[in-house]
Amino acid sequence: MKKPIIGVVAILLLGLAVFAGLSFWGDGIDIGSTHIKTGSFAENMLTPPDTATSAAANVEDSVKKSNVRQPLDTTSKVILFAGDSMLEGLGPRMAAYATANGHTLINVIWYSSTTEIWGRGTRLKERIEEFHPDFIFISLGGNELFVSDIKKKRQKYLNNMLEQIGDIPYVWIGPPNWKPDTGINDMLAESVAPGSFYLSNGQHFDRAKDGAHPTRQSAAAWCDRICKWVMDSSYHPIKLEVPAEAKGKCKTIVYQPEV
Repeated sequence: MKKPIIGVVAILLLGLAVFAGLSFWGDGIDIGSTHIKTGSFAENMLTPPDTATSAAANVEDSVKKSNVRQPLDTTSKVILFAGDSMLEGLGPRMAAYATANGHTLINVIWYSSTTEIWGRGTRLKERIEEFHPDFIFISLGGNELFVSDIKKKRQKYLNNMLEQIGDIPYVWIGPPNWKPDTGINDMLAESVAPGSFYLSNGQHFDRAKDGAHPTRQSAAAWCDRICKWVMDSSYHPIKLEVPAEAKGKCKTIVYQPEV
């Protein structure tokens, strides 16, 4: 039984060798009126895989995916909400949303903070590693409305914050301007991921006595608009239905201003 099998294998190998040899004849050979194309076999056999092209294609697919709005995610999330003193008004209302929609919320307030203060350290990354959030809100920029040459002074810190966030879905909430800014909103809009920047500038706010912070009621209405935008327009929408109750549960971490 072995000899017939060996014979068959030998014939197959001989045929393969002949075909491989013919493949080096360029575009093919003519037998009578029939043209047999053979060159592509040798080309494919001798050409190594284009790994660089494959890697580039994977990166391009990833970029395209980030530029496409995802379906509404209705699963429960661990939400990290970090920022400056604007969280005093936004935080309680966001807690109501989190509780009503089955999410867990951690508010991290750093008074008088800026992109520079957050971006020159790793506190954001530390809180991410501690709580493992599925979604992040950032409310930051109010203390940088009037910084001149802001891209030159703050872009690297903003980039550092975004690197710390990594591939976690997020929304950056722009500051509620009380006067025209010198570029903070433009810098944020140009830097954050597509569909992840909420522009607050231009909206109406009732202000507290300091003339800058929205009143508690106005901040709650601001939060309502943000949550509606997340569901209707953001690229990573999560379930944020309007809560029936005004209060909710959350964990709050407070950092005092740097001296």
